[in-house]
Parts: sequence; C-alpha cells; structure tokens
Amino acid sequence: MCISRPKPPKVAETLPPPIVNPVTEDEAVIRERNRERRRSAAREGRQSTLLAGGASAPTGQAKTLLGA
Repeated sequence: MCISRPKPPKVAETLPPPIVNPVTEDEAVIRERNRERRRSAAREGRQSTLLAGGASAPTGQAKTLLGA
C-alpha cells in the first residue's frame, strides 16, 4: 500500500526585476569624499591606529622560578 502526496501546483516563472543603473557620482563628489576621509584620518593621528600601548618596559615584578 503506497500513499503518495499530491504534487504541488506549477509556479509561473518570474523574471528578476530589471537592473537599474546606479546613479553615477560626479568626480567632484568623489574627490571631496576622499579628501574628507584623509582629513579625518589625519585628525585622529597615528596613535589611533595602535592597538596596544607603547613599547615601554613592562611594569611590576619579573617572573621568578618556582622554588627559588
């Protein structure tokens, strides 16, 4: 005895929406955006790119051997 499921109805084939050309940006807008990005990076300075502190000597006790 074989019980079969009903077949799903066929779906009409849909076409993807047409590709709309993105708005092209003016060269002046691109230059100004890049200029502002550079100014912002310069404002932050080099220290903002460093994740850790400076290369100073570690503070605190030095490690000692066990039993020494």
